[in-house]
Amino acid sequence: MELRQLRYVVAVAESLHFHRAAERLNMSQPPLSQQIQKLEEELGIKLFHRTKRDVQLTDAGKLFVQEARMVLAQADHMVQLKSRVASGDLGPLTVGVAGPADAPIFIDIFRLFAKRVPNVSVLLRNIGTAQQAEAIRECRLHVGFLVPPIDADGLTVETVMHRPIVIALPRTHRLAARKQVPLTALARERHIMLSRDLSPTFFDATVNACREAGLLLNVAHQVDNVYSACALVAAGLGVSFVPGGTDTRTRSVVLRPVTPALAHVDSPLALAYKTDAECNLVRGFVKVVKEVTAKPRRSGRLTGTTLRKRRPGMAPVA
Repeated sequence: MELRQLRYVVAVAESLHFHRAAERLNMSQPPLSQQIQKLEEELGIKLFHRTKRDVQLTDAGKLFVQEARMVLAQADHMVQLKSRVASGDLGPLTVGVAGPADAPIFIDIFRLFAKRVPNVSVLLRNIGTAQQAEAIRECRLHVGFLVPPIDADGLTVETVMHRPIVIALPRTHRLAARKQVPLTALARERHIMLSRDLSPTFFDATVNACREAGLLLNVAHQVDNVYSACALVAAGLGVSFVPGGTDTRTRSVVLRPVTPALAHVDSPLALAYKTDAECNLVRGFVKVVKEVTAKPRRSGRLTGTTLRKRRPGMAPVA
């Protein structure tokens, strides 16, 4: 059974005349009659009562036509769906994020993207930088937000944001009321750091930058992400260097710039996708990311300069 045979049956059922149905289908009558007869033989039922004067649907034919119309409608829908996917009007779009995906920057990006392309479904995956690069190459991800540097073979990697490193303090801390915190004022503090096992480059760069500024860090606790660090800060277990604009998820923690700024340490965010990507969805998403990250943002939500290359020798937060 073929879709064209279903269309033939429906055309004859609507006109109850083989010649008029053939004209409507832009074909001659004999092939139309042959195809319907072939279908009736395949099904083992009669769809039409034929006489020299008229054509009528059988009871079985009436039921068959009802089902045929539904099948044809679904087939037409699938053709339209395929066209919309090819044109980039429909998803899904699979996006990777290294670390928590509920930061304000991501919320703004996905909000604008949904407004631009409301019928697209987004599949969001929380996955590390190296795994994202591999998944994009293997077409398991369309795009990914990750932390450079990475092996960019076959990928376009665009740094969309730089964030300086600030100090997270308990709101009741003696230094919390200051607009800027001198590094030397942190000399006696217990520090909470991202684990050196997970981020050796950032850990060592931070320790060395503090040493150059005359501050020897007392690393009391190590964690695997900035949100765990902020949780320990809120509990009063110490202070922590985190990317500016981090959503601390609690009013018990405040972020303050440090002076002097940590030399050669920042937190870049990059967007990666296949260099030869032809999907309109990917191109549209990249455009949205650039629009959102190019806008000035309040320092309480996000600080730093967008759309620039990472400075040589600068250690990223992984």
